[in-house]
Amino acid sequence: MNGVRMTDQELTLAYETYRDMVFRVAYVQTKSRAQAEDIQQEVFLALVRYSDRVRDEKHLKAWLIRVTQNACKKHFRSLWVKLSVRYDDGIYKDQEEEGSVSGILDEAAWEAGLVSELVERLPEKSRIVVHLFYYERLSIREIARSLGLTEQTVKTRLSRARDRLRQLWEEQNHER
Repeated sequence: MNGVRMTDQELTLAYETYRDMVFRVAYVQTKSRAQAEDIQQEVFLALVRYSDRVRDEKHLKAWLIRVTQNACKKHFRSLWVKLSVRYDDGIYKDQEEEGSVSGILDEAAWEAGLVSELVERLPEKSRIVVHLFYYERLSIREIARSLGLTEQTVKTRLSRARDRLRQLWEEQNHER
């Protein structure tokens, strides 16, 4: 790394290590497995082309997140996305751990599969920081660096997202 192209072995290791993370970040944004897979492929092709720009392992993870974000933005600018996108429930089903989004809501929400549905209803800016913080377990600093934001902006977005999730959960319960 560090100005030198990655070897085939290093590229393979990077793919094996980060393919799921890239897929999940793309999926959170696109809400479609097929589109997330396309973006995942696009991101790793970019890594092959531009691997000399990656300085080290920590930079690689942030670089992949940034490239994934940019690929998602490019995706949403396309005319194809004007069509409605199907949401595939269950991608976070096995992610219940201490400190996950399910901690914000009660256990019934998680079991009913409502957490991913509620996260989906957040604005895009909130959705990505929630995903990176709770599901990818990135620190505030890592998220800020990856998205090109200040740490305070990330904290504010997380706080607002938590408040909105609570509000959505309460609204959901009143509808029942």
